[in-house]
Amino acid sequence: MINVLVVAAAAPGRPAVLAESMRRLAEAGAAVTLIVGDDLAYSRRYRTMPGTNGQKLWWRAMGDGKLRTAAARADVLVALDAVAVHTVWQLARRHRGADAVLGLTPALRRVEARAAGGMGLRVRRLLVRGPSVGYVREAVARRVKGYGRAAARHATGSAVQGTRLGRVAWSSALTSLPMPARARLPLARRVADGMARAGYADQAGTTLTAAVRRVPQPRRRARFLSTPALNELTAGRIPTYLHEAAAAELADADALLTGPAPGPAAAAVQRAAKLLFHRVLHYDSLTSPAAEDPAAFLAPWHRSATCRALAAPRGRTGRPAPVPKNRPARLLFLYRINDNFLKVLRDRYAARDDVEVRCVNVHADERLESAAIEPQQYAEHVLGGAPDYVAPVAEALRPHLDWADTVFVDWFSPAAGLLTLLDPGSTRVVVRLHSFEVFDIWPQLADLSRVDDLVFVSEHLRRYARSILPGLDEPGGPRTRVLPHPADLNGFARPKPPSARFALGLIGVSAIAKDPRWAIDVLRRLRAEDERYHLLLIGADLRGDTSAAARRYRRAYEEDLAELEPVGAVRRLGQTDDVPRALTEVGTVLSSSVRESFHWGLAEGAASHAVPVVRDWPFFPGAAAQLFPPEWVAADPAAAAARILAATATEEAWRKAGAEAAAHAMATWDQSVTASAYDRLFGVSGLPTN
Repeated sequence: MINVLVVAAAAPGRPAVLAESMRRLAEAGAAVTLIVGDDLAYSRRYRTMPGTNGQKLWWRAMGDGKLRTAAARADVLVALDAVAVHTVWQLARRHRGADAVLGLTPALRRVEARAAGGMGLRVRRLLVRGPSVGYVREAVARRVKGYGRAAARHATGSAVQGTRLGRVAWSSALTSLPMPARARLPLARRVADGMARAGYADQAGTTLTAAVRRVPQPRRRARFLSTPALNELTAGRIPTYLHEAAAAELADADALLTGPAPGPAAAAVQRAAKLLFHRVLHYDSLTSPAAEDPAAFLAPWHRSATCRALAAPRGRTGRPAPVPKNRPARLLFLYRINDNFLKVLRDRYAARDDVEVRCVNVHADERLESAAIEPQQYAEHVLGGAPDYVAPVAEALRPHLDWADTVFVDWFSPAAGLLTLLDPGSTRVVVRLHSFEVFDIWPQLADLSRVDDLVFVSEHLRRYARSILPGLDEPGGPRTRVLPHPADLNGFARPKPPSARFALGLIGVSAIAKDPRWAIDVLRRLRAEDERYHLLLIGADLRGDTSAAARRYRRAYEEDLAELEPVGAVRRLGQTDDVPRALTEVGTVLSSSVRESFHWGLAEGAASHAVPVVRDWPFFPGAAAQLFPPEWVAADPAAAAARILAATATEEAWRKAGAEAAAHAMATWDQSVTASAYDRLFGVSGLPTN
C-alpha cells in the first residue's frame, strides 16, 4: 500500500473533481489522507503572527498530531493548493523518503511510479528515511543557539543579579570590558532586567546608563534607552534612567540638526518630549519628578541646541497699538475645547456696546485641530523643514488676528502655540496659563516674543513657570501678571439645612491630582468620632483609563468606595450644571489636591457658606497659605479633621465660620472685585454702556 498525504489550505471548491481524483488514486493502490487547514488546531495567536498565509498554515500544522503521524507514514506528500506548498516542503525536509508534489495529477503519476518500482523502490525508501542534511544542520544550530540563550538568561537572570557578587561582576564587565555596541547594549538590557526582577531597580538603571555611556553614537544610545523608558512609563513606572534617555534623544536631535533636513531632529525632540512630559510623570501620580527642582528636571531640554532653536524669538513687525477711539474695542477669545473659565469674561464684554467680541475654538476648525495635534510637525516647521504646515493655520487665524485689537488665549495649549506662528503685528496677544500646561510641551515650543502678557492666577504658579521657561526672564519676553480669575460668586449663598453641618464636599474628582483618597482619609478620622459625617463627591467621576498608574489609583479608590458607599458614608452626585444647588447640602468644602493653581471649587464652596479646609498642596508647599487665610490650611488629614471637628462642634459655630468664609470669598475673588483688572489689561475702561 502506498500512503499519500494531501494537504489543502481550505476545503476544495470542486468536490466532484476531488472525489474523482481520490478514486483514481485508490485504484492505483494508494491510501489517501486528506488534511484541510480549516481542520487544524486554531487560535488567535496564529491570526496575529507575521508572515505569509503559507507560513501561518505551517505554524498551525506543526501543532497537529494527526498531520505529523500521517506525514511520517507517507510515500507521497501532496500540496493541493499554492498556500499548502510551504507546509509540504517543510514536511519533505523532515521525511526525505517521500516524494513531494503540487496537485493531484502529479500525485497520481508518483503513485503509479512507486507501484511499478516494486520491492526495489521500497528498499530505497527505507535507506533514505529521516530528515535531510540541511534540516539537521539547521535544527542543531537552533538547539545550540537555544542552549546559548538559556545559559545567557541564567547568567544574567534574577537569581544571579540577586547576589551582590553577580551585580558587581556584571556592572564591571559592562562598563570596563571592550566589546562592540551591538553586543554591549543587548547584554546591558538583559542584565538590567535581571537586576530589576531581583528588586534592585535603581542599580539596574545605573548599570544600564553606565553601559550606554560607553557607546559613542548618539542615535544608538537614544534608541536603546528611550524605547524601554517609554515602555516603563506606559506600565506606570518611572525609570531611573529617564533623564539619560531624554538626554540621549536630545543629543541625537542636536547631531541631526546640521543635516540636510530638520525632520529627523524634530522627530528626536518629539521622542524626548514623550519622556519628559509623559502624563504618568505629572498627571497620573501624586507627585512629579519635576516638583522639587523643575529647572534641573528640564535641564537636558534647555541645554539642547535644537530646543533653543525652537524657542528662539522670531519677533514681530509692530508693537500693540491703543484701541482706536472711533469704534468699539475688538476682543478675540481663542481656546481649544475647554472654555470653562471664559464665561464670566465673555459675558462681561459681550454685554458692552463699546466692545466687540469674537470666540474661536481651535478644536472646531479642522485646519487648526489638524495642526494642534502635530507638535512634531510644528517643531519641523520652526526648524525650517515643513513650510506647508503654517499655511492652513494662517488661513484660519489671520483674518481674526488682523481684526482684533487684543487676543486673549485661555490655557497655554496648542491654541497659543499656533497663534505664535503668525506675526501679530499691532495686535496685543495675552495668554493665560492655568496649571497643567506647565507640564506640557507647548509652552516650550511657543514663541514668547510674540506674547505681550502672560497671565497667571497665582504667584506660586508664576514662580514655577519661570523655573521651566527661561525665556520669560529674557529681553523681549512677555510681561508676567498675576490676576485672579474673575468668578461669579453671586447666587452661591443659599440656605443650608442643619444636616449639612456633617457633610464634606469635594468639587471635582476626575483627575488623580485631586487625590480624593486624601478626603476619604479625613472622612474616616471624622467618622471615628461621629458617624454622622459623610462625603459628597460633586462632578465627573475619577478617570482611571489614562495609564497603568491611573488604573492602580482608581482601583484603590473604588475599594474605598465599595466599603463606604453602602453605609451612606460617601455619595457620588456626579456632574451637575447647578453647583450652587449641590452646595446647599455641603457644610465643609475640601481641597484635597496635590497641586492647584488656585482651586475655584473651594472658592465657590466658601461663597456658599461652607467651612473651607485646604490641604497644604504637596507639589507647591506653602502656596495655599499665601492664597487663603492660613487657618483654612491643613498640613495633613489629622489636622484637617481637627479643624472640621472644631468648626462644626455646634451649629452656631459652624454657621459663624461659614459666614466668615463667604464674606472673605466675596470681598476677594468675586468678579465685582477682580474683573476690572482685565479691563485695564485689554485696554477697555469704564462700565458697560448698554
